[in-house]
Amino acid sequence: MIRPLFTRRQVQILSSVFVISLCLYIYYFLATSDARRWAARTSKLEPTADTRPPRTPTDYAAPTSESIWCQERFGLRFLENMRNFTGSYCSHEAESSLDCFWSETAKGRLDTTCFARRAVFDPERKSFHIDCPLRAAEDNAHGLPRIPQDMHAYWYDTGPLQILNKSLLLDGGAAAAARPRAERTTILVKREGTNNMWHSLMEIMSLSWSLDTLQMSSTETGAAYLSPSQRNSTQIVLVDDFDLGPYIELWRLFAQMPIRRLSELDAEEPPSDIVVPLVGGSNPLWQGDWVELSCTEASLVSTFVRRVLDLYKITDDPPASTGGSDTDIVVTFVARKGARELLDQDAHMEALRAAVPHMKLSVVDFASMPLHQQVQVARHTDVLLGVHGAGLTHSMFMRPGAVLVEVLPADFAHKGFRNLAQMLGHRYFRTHAKPAAPRRRRDWQQDPVEIDQQRLIDVVRAGVQAMYSRGGRSYDVS
Repeated sequence: MIRPLFTRRQVQILSSVFVISLCLYIYYFLATSDARRWAARTSKLEPTADTRPPRTPTDYAAPTSESIWCQERFGLRFLENMRNFTGSYCSHEAESSLDCFWSETAKGRLDTTCFARRAVFDPERKSFHIDCPLRAAEDNAHGLPRIPQDMHAYWYDTGPLQILNKSLLLDGGAAAAARPRAERTTILVKREGTNNMWHSLMEIMSLSWSLDTLQMSSTETGAAYLSPSQRNSTQIVLVDDFDLGPYIELWRLFAQMPIRRLSELDAEEPPSDIVVPLVGGSNPLWQGDWVELSCTEASLVSTFVRRVLDLYKITDDPPASTGGSDTDIVVTFVARKGARELLDQDAHMEALRAAVPHMKLSVVDFASMPLHQQVQVARHTDVLLGVHGAGLTHSMFMRPGAVLVEVLPADFAHKGFRNLAQMLGHRYFRTHAKPAAPRRRRDWQQDPVEIDQQRLIDVVRAGVQAMYSRGGRSYDVS
């Protein structure tokens, strides 16, 4: 009798194993098929060998809505116009060269920045000299401004005209022989003073735009006049006698060599190329002092702000909590001492804390802080509050969408901070102080400021409520 290869029991077991295996296989196939299909799709997204940047849809490159007037004062067009309006002033036989770049943003005034090559320092006369006999007027391009005749005389005895009269002379000076190649770049600066933040930043911004223009402009050889790589061999030389002041760090944004004074230079000073920058009084931001501007963009200012933030490594990450909810609106009141001091300040601050919800109010004396801390406080402020003055310049460093609340002296109609806020994307609220007592001589620059408390509460409440639905906040206004 032949014995069966498999018993019935074995057949049943094998059949069960086969069915279970088949079910497991089908389940695995169905469960992983989507993943395999997705992997197959994503594998096609590997980087291409073609590294050319893709073309962005043209809709994203819509032209700015800013007027030409605004672009020529606060946008890239300002630098482009300067680059395109330039002339050389030394005769062909000169050993040095002097090129000046011109701007006309205010009627009847020409502003300029100049670049001189191969200057030598005369320690006896305490001035730089270039071998630059001026070209005859008929040799210059038609319409090119004359130097020094067409150079403007600015307030505080500042500007290129003052530099060329006293610190950079065109007479050849100490060396009649061929000039050696310059070993460094020297920026000659005559400041208006050191104690007013607005004035100082106008000067430093103007310098930055001068250097930007030189980087955008090409010489006869096709190379730029300056490049960022030259910062290590660039120095600021102060022509004025003011103390260094609290804003001296910002001058170092553009020159890595130590800042020196003209009076400190000696016979060991090597040959240098010279930059005579735009002066603070030429800054177009001065043009918005007394009129409302429609400008809503200012790439010149926002770029400068970004440079300062990068210098101090300040980010938009909030600092460690100092009390209050993380979603409280951070209000910073700029305290003043002496001129335009707010009367009854402590009582007003307590009233604001009691009347305005969702607010963390701090009183700061910026003058007592190092500059990097001032900028950091401003950057993390939601609402900046203060009496009109240079302290409100800190609004420049606030994040876009923040709020500026300005208390103006009675009958005073300054528009500068209003216009700056609009250009930088801030919201702006203002109120006016009470008029001075009768028979009293008014001096808006010095008089203490008195304001009705409810009037102050109303304007601060409006500013704070403007932030109620910003960022991670969501509060009702009533």
